[in-house]
Amino acid sequence: MKSLNYEIMKFLNHGIMKYMYLFIIHCLLFIVVGCTSPAGISWAERMAQSEMHRAPEAWQLDFQKKLKWDYTFGLEGQSFIQLSEATGDGKYFDYIEAYADTMINDAGEIRTYKLSNYNLDHLNPGKMLFALYDRTHKEKYKKALELLWSQIRTQPRTDEGGFWHKLRYPHQMWLDGLYMGAPFYAQCIDYFNEPDSLYDDVINQFVLAARRTYDPATGLFRHACDVSREQRWADSITGQSAYAWGRAMGWFAMALVDVLDFIPVDHPRRHEIITILNTVAKGVKKYQDASGVWYQIIDLGGREKNYLEATCSCMFAYALLKATGKGYLDASYKEIAQKAYEGILKTFVETDEYGAVHLTQCCAVAGLGGDPYRDGSYDYYMSEPIRSNDAKGVGPFIMASLLYPPPLRGTENGERERDTLSSFPSEAVDLVVAADGTGDFCTVQEAVNSVRNYRPEKRTVILIKKGIYKEKLVIPASQTNITLVGEDVNQTVITWNDHAKINNMGTFRTYTVLVQGEGFIAENITFENNAEPLGQAVAVHVEADCVIFRNCRLLGNQDTLFTGTDGSRQYYEHCYIEGTTDFIFGPATAWFEGCTIHSKKNSYVTAASTGAGRPFGYVFNGCTLTAAEGINKVYLGRPWRPHAAVVFMRCTLGAHILPAGWDNWRNPDNEKTARYAEYKNTGEGATVHDRVGWSRQLTTAEAAAYTLNEVFTRNDKWIIEN
Repeated sequence: MKSLNYEIMKFLNHGIMKYMYLFIIHCLLFIVVGCTSPAGISWAERMAQSEMHRAPEAWQLDFQKKLKWDYTFGLEGQSFIQLSEATGDGKYFDYIEAYADTMINDAGEIRTYKLSNYNLDHLNPGKMLFALYDRTHKEKYKKALELLWSQIRTQPRTDEGGFWHKLRYPHQMWLDGLYMGAPFYAQCIDYFNEPDSLYDDVINQFVLAARRTYDPATGLFRHACDVSREQRWADSITGQSAYAWGRAMGWFAMALVDVLDFIPVDHPRRHEIITILNTVAKGVKKYQDASGVWYQIIDLGGREKNYLEATCSCMFAYALLKATGKGYLDASYKEIAQKAYEGILKTFVETDEYGAVHLTQCCAVAGLGGDPYRDGSYDYYMSEPIRSNDAKGVGPFIMASLLYPPPLRGTENGERERDTLSSFPSEAVDLVVAADGTGDFCTVQEAVNSVRNYRPEKRTVILIKKGIYKEKLVIPASQTNITLVGEDVNQTVITWNDHAKINNMGTFRTYTVLVQGEGFIAENITFENNAEPLGQAVAVHVEADCVIFRNCRLLGNQDTLFTGTDGSRQYYEHCYIEGTTDFIFGPATAWFEGCTIHSKKNSYVTAASTGAGRPFGYVFNGCTLTAAEGINKVYLGRPWRPHAAVVFMRCTLGAHILPAGWDNWRNPDNEKTARYAEYKNTGEGATVHDRVGWSRQLTTAEAAAYTLNEVFTRNDKWIIEN
């Protein structure tokens, strides 16, 4: 049944009404997505909403005129699901769910899909079914997954064990196929509780493809290989195709970083994937254009007809941003990743007069063999159409945008800093604080005190200009819904220096900032307790409910962040938090998303005191745990109170994390009650063989319960609406 939106579009496809409709939609699009924050999320949403305008129904994506189960829907569908998770906005998820519902019937049968074709491309849409089933529990999605999993089990192979790209392309391994099939294969092993020995087969797919396509002369990987050497495009000796096509290497790079999400961190051959990834990254770095992006044929940038190409550039940006964030690549690649993303914005991204976003200079398609025959020559690659908004570029662009800016990076003097996400708040500014007297107030406390008490109907936004503000700041309970936004996270600093040994002050009164007002938000600010490391000294003490810190730096030593008050809900996104001992502690329910947690001493990261009746305590999701030079013996946590609850999920744990992982705080009874768990962490500190026996590794089903909705919602659905 056609949607109402489709019928309206059909009707308006005639005469002046069409142009009136487009004008209205474009204006709305500009208003809705033109000024959102942070910067990366803004571009992701702008692109996604532009795509939704271009394709009112998801099956129309990538210029489709009829229903089709194809890899492009899997790629762009994954990006929409990730965007929904990142923003909490369900419309992106619903958009892709509608496509799945259109393509899959109640028996789990998939329209236009034929198992007998053994086409690896058709596995790629299956990736989004994991998230769709986990959220909706529609049995047909699971049945469809089982159907696609049956293809993996029977896919034709080369004599060495590599998957044929398609049945009609016998004996051929294409780099594209690694992205289409390998991450899906690895996720199925976990999802269907298959033997861990199958991970070896997944790894072999990469090893074989790398060996068969690597070109030592350039350090790049060719598009494909025909091990039978029968195809006209195949070298008579190596079986390789003639050129390193940008998008083929882009697929390969994304496959490598994505498959690491599912190969266990303690697998003895996991390092082989990381080694190949580093080889790919080295070649990509070598041929990066001064603009930050890459050419259609990567190593022939100066050759006639060759052009800077968007889809491979977006793929490389995504892979590099993810790999550096996860710690798979050396820190020096962070600058390469950042240059790539910024180069994409400058070179390929255009905004039309109505605010819609377009990704230009996309190679529409390229392949080898087939009918008509594609000979893999230079002229062939240059002959394929170039268009805008190709799904093979849009999907990676959205995913890269969700990872930008990159994680904390090192400066020349060894300090750590974060690129500013946004110089100004996304909402209208009510008050301005400037230390030099050019604002409404000279101190933050004066601005806070001027806000009328208890204003549940209105949020007050206070912009804090660059400067050092030496204040002991209190956001009182009567001052609700206050947002503090720094002009620059590194140069807007609120600092104080109380510590527990001053006149027997005790820990809880040492704060630099105390938050008691419900609905408080802080963005782009450094909060510092710069007392000498003489004992407990709190930088941020939060007692209020519904509190958010975004892109902030919390600096201190022992007890940097006190998440006070049982029942308080706190959310920390892309923050840098450093300290020595127990530097994240307290009873609140707190979610840390994409944060960098930096240890300055051999000690403990967390000291949770979660209440016995609270289902959740601390959740660290996608965080990176780092340490100062020479620090090599750090525990993830110890229980300040017996029922401490802490989970590290999909985090990168540095080598400083001890194999045991957790400590009982000299009390064996705590082992009976403390709730410590991990799920699919990576990095040298993530090996689980020697973890204490009283901690747990979550199953996929258990991990699925850890969502913002589940952790935070108490009838008011807080955080989803913020």
